[in-house]
Amino acid sequence: MADDSERWVSRRALLAAGVSGVTAVAGCPSGSGSTAAPGDGGAAADGDEGATSTEPPSGGDGGGDGPATDAAATEAAESGVDPGGPGGAVLVDQVGYRPGDAKTAVVRADAATFSVVDAESGETVASGDLSEPTDDDASGDTVRHAAFDGVTEPGTYRLTVGDGAVASHEFDVGASVYGRTLAEICRRYTLRRANTRIDDSVTGLEYGPGHPQDREARTYFADEFHDEGDRIDARGGWYDAGDYGKYVTPGAVTVAQLLLAYERNPDTFQSEQLALPEGVSTADREAGLPDLLAEAKFELEWLERMQRPDGAAYHKVAGQSWPAMDTRPTEDTQPRYVFGLSTYGTGMVAGVMAMAARVYREFDADFADRLLANARDAFAFLESNPDPIFRRDDGQNDGSGGYAKETDRTERFWAAAELLKTTDESRFADYLETQVAPQFEATPPAVSWVNTLLLGHWAYYTAEAADPDRRSAVGERLVAEADRLVEHVRSEGYRVALSTDQYYWASAKLAVAQGCTLLLANDVEAREAYVDAALDQVHYVLGRAPTGRSYVTGSGEAAPENPHSRTVESTGVDVPGNLVGGPNAEGGDPALDELIETEDPPPAKCYLDETASYASNEPAIDYAAPLVVALAEVTPASAVGVR
Repeated sequence: MADDSERWVSRRALLAAGVSGVTAVAGCPSGSGSTAAPGDGGAAADGDEGATSTEPPSGGDGGGDGPATDAAATEAAESGVDPGGPGGAVLVDQVGYRPGDAKTAVVRADAATFSVVDAESGETVASGDLSEPTDDDASGDTVRHAAFDGVTEPGTYRLTVGDGAVASHEFDVGASVYGRTLAEICRRYTLRRANTRIDDSVTGLEYGPGHPQDREARTYFADEFHDEGDRIDARGGWYDAGDYGKYVTPGAVTVAQLLLAYERNPDTFQSEQLALPEGVSTADREAGLPDLLAEAKFELEWLERMQRPDGAAYHKVAGQSWPAMDTRPTEDTQPRYVFGLSTYGTGMVAGVMAMAARVYREFDADFADRLLANARDAFAFLESNPDPIFRRDDGQNDGSGGYAKETDRTERFWAAAELLKTTDESRFADYLETQVAPQFEATPPAVSWVNTLLLGHWAYYTAEAADPDRRSAVGERLVAEADRLVEHVRSEGYRVALSTDQYYWASAKLAVAQGCTLLLANDVEAREAYVDAALDQVHYVLGRAPTGRSYVTGSGEAAPENPHSRTVESTGVDVPGNLVGGPNAEGGDPALDELIETEDPPPAKCYLDETASYASNEPAIDYAAPLVVALAEVTPASAVGVR
């Protein structure tokens, strides 16, 4: 593991130190799309580290008051941002800040003072001294901080340093500042629908219905219920990432986080607030279901179709070859197959179905009953099969991502905890104590498809039927982890929760997910530091990053323009609301590998805004989910919308 005293660590050093994670594929294969994806949230912290795959890994500190020094300009240039333009040396959340929140800019210029300037009038509304310089290991930058908490008047601003020649991108201050970003992220799920005609007047995206062959997807293997080649109705669900595959485990963990966002902040989400496109059924919204829950229902119904009669969940639906990047959904006419089966995926289905049964009951009792029955069926399969199962057949990953994981303890814990919370039945508490009790003592990492233990701990902590002593211990463990994260965030120049060795696949998602850990801990023990550090992760992915970029399409002046997405590339439509993977020091695609090999950038700058860089610039459904959780905490319903 890299020594924290180093200014930065090269990819070769990371690999030599054994920094790796779970291998997965979020989009495309070696040669034309993705390779094995290291990390995605890090290896499980509880010994649940068996996630694998067979896919190949396809400056100065002076006190002057003038403009940026050559060193600072060089740092900005390395990030891919014009050092002479806005945002090159002064980094802010390019979307903005709420009036009452802490506000900090990161400055990598040799200056002593800063000013906040009204973008329209040019009037200076606040000024102050920059902090002393500090070295940031992950980026290799020397940075100062500008604290401007006192700027509370709604408006659009820039932050300048020294004589004003160096400035940030524009940013807003206002109570509704994140409303559009939240709406665009939520509606992006609708714009990922498979087997649905999409005609979106907001973005201009038009396609479909894509992959009608999913209605008669072919089984790739024979099992107790089907012969090889039998047809299964696998229509529905979301395209996962830059590809057209549909995967149970990222789908389940994504829906779970959307439901968590709703459970925590139900007043934020309403019906008819997302301006959903033509071709999408309005029945659920007309019945009063909030748009977010109507969209999550679409994925839940697909997950239901992916269950066998005995409750087990198949793994994915995809073709046997990767379509070219310019292939529209309607043009990918190859046969589609149902691949794989796993206990870890079945555990996820049990967990999310039990959670959903609780959430949807007030809107549709019949649907809630169906969801609970699905959860019970999945859990019964787990009880009948106590050992982990991950079925992998030759060729099943030739045209889709692996998402392989050989263990299932954290998913079993989550399933039982959600069923306990939803039903109050003691048998689920008994299962937790007799079958997965060591998970009570584990410190859960941020939520990911690799590890759902935090969802399980949270379900248990909030379950009325939980043992009081166990509940207290779970809460204390969560608070201790939050304290650790706060300490780390405060030590980082960019106030990001990532350690130097966590800039791997989906690092941007991981940062926000760790922010969500802080928000949950704040419910256990309310501390302003938890909320501030959580929002620091939002600020990071919205532009206060060493690359000078926002990692959310459509949000910020320097947002990604070339995401690795077949729907974007094939239609030519820039779709807002995609959180891309972010810096990835382990590389994984030819374009990023070349950058790393030729320039050897620090970990936090291993990023390319290029379509070819699926290792750093590919979006995925589970990447954006924690950002929905975080933004729902700070956005009023009246602000959510795109009109």
